[in-house]
Amino acid sequence: MIEFDETAYVSLTNDLLFHMVFTRNAEALKGLLSVLLNISESDILRIEVLNPMQYSDVIDSKLTVLDLKVHMNDNTFVHVEMQVRRFKYWTNRTVGYACRQIADQIHADFDYGKLEPVIQISIMDYSLFPEHKRFFADYIPRDKEGYAYTDKLQFYVMDLTQISEATENQKKQGLVEWAKAFRASSWEEVNDIDNSGVKEAAKTMQLIMSNPTEREMIRMRQDAQIDWKTVVNSERLDERISTLADLVRDGLLTIDVAAERAKMTVHEFAVRAGIKM
Repeated sequence: MIEFDETAYVSLTNDLLFHMVFTRNAEALKGLLSVLLNISESDILRIEVLNPMQYSDVIDSKLTVLDLKVHMNDNTFVHVEMQVRRFKYWTNRTVGYACRQIADQIHADFDYGKLEPVIQISIMDYSLFPEHKRFFADYIPRDKEGYAYTDKLQFYVMDLTQISEATENQKKQGLVEWAKAFRASSWEEVNDIDNSGVKEAAKTMQLIMSNPTEREMIRMRQDAQIDWKTVVNSERLDERISTLADLVRDGLLTIDVAAERAKMTVHEFAVRAGIKM
């Protein structure tokens, strides 16, 4: 076991680390897929990673997609993505990606009887549907009475903020162990998880984080995402201040109430909003 201090730990919610780990460790990937898809590892005979990449090209990019695309058993496409920041049109995006994979299978002499299913899996550190929270859910097109139209398009969502809501079957499936591995905040936490696939992932994490160059790449990606989040939050605050300022100018709010809603002092709000006092 390689020894690390806590400062060397970065969780698997870092999408660059996530991609590195599961493209380098076939056993970890097999363990993860078997749990997510609720199938036996022995049923996974072949996994081809479709999007290996040169990581140096994505370190500073906040928007580069680092999903994991695999072709399993030569008969199923699986896309897995770690998503920790809110994306306004996430469902539209995943539908677009999945449908593109469907369309890419079709060519001039294609036999529709050989169309392979596409499974889009989102591992999220927030609730995709705040009004309908679930720890783990799977979706396929159905009619209003619940009858399935096709199983060729499937969408799975794991909500890492809802681990406590896992059912007994989901616990037995191993989903909770993997969810805890993704959210672990120290080597001690992740190494304490008694799951063979998680232990394989942890070994590869340790190898990556023991490499100074790759460790710096992981941290640069993390910093880039923090910078992106800061910019987005600032833009949202500016929009909120602008809306509140308009309400003040229209006489619909007092500046005191507007400042309170913006969580600022009256002076700070007036300065940011360009309102003379």
